[in-house]
Amino acid sequence: MDPNAPSLLADLPKLLCLVIALAGVTLAATMWWRRQRSTAVANMLRTARANGGIVYQDAPTVRVVDAQRVDRIRKVVRLSTGERVDILESRGTPLPRFRITVKEIIEGDAPAVHVLVEYGGTTLSCGPAVKELGVNEFLLPRAVRDESRYSIHYFHERGDALDFMRIKLRSVDAPSRTAEMDVLQVSGNWPAA
Repeated sequence: MDPNAPSLLADLPKLLCLVIALAGVTLAATMWWRRQRSTAVANMLRTARANGGIVYQDAPTVRVVDAQRVDRIRKVVRLSTGERVDILESRGTPLPRFRITVKEIIEGDAPAVHVLVEYGGTTLSCGPAVKELGVNEFLLPRAVRDESRYSIHYFHERGDALDFMRIKLRSVDAPSRTAEMDVLQVSGNWPAA
């Protein structure tokens, strides 16, 4: 062996100090990053609580411009024979925007409701289990498993807007002769690209 060659045993304390120093710097950087991240989340939650809002941490926040809106209405309505309800107000026009009229309630093993739906003059669609009696006049059975088969629906998409509606029968109360229906209406507008 060459007496002038550096010995690995002599450099071992220096290498050990270098490894410990690198581990310490990595640990300090990780702790600093976690503290900064938890402070940002805590500030976000504190701001949301002060404003009375809800903060979702599992989805990114997307800024919405004024022209981009989504209006959603979900109602459970109870109607008896001959009653009607306006889901959307007509705003002074003679044509109803969204009106449901119950013409007849059919009881028995398979309860159903004879309904007339007026939806701003548009023609509606229905699932295969629903019987269409006339223009926007349906015999709506109680929805079981597959909601799309047992519902009246409308879907229209333009380049910058969406209009969706769904009606399904939840139950028929035989003693009071009322029908309970679940109504969903969604309309959205996006800014033109």
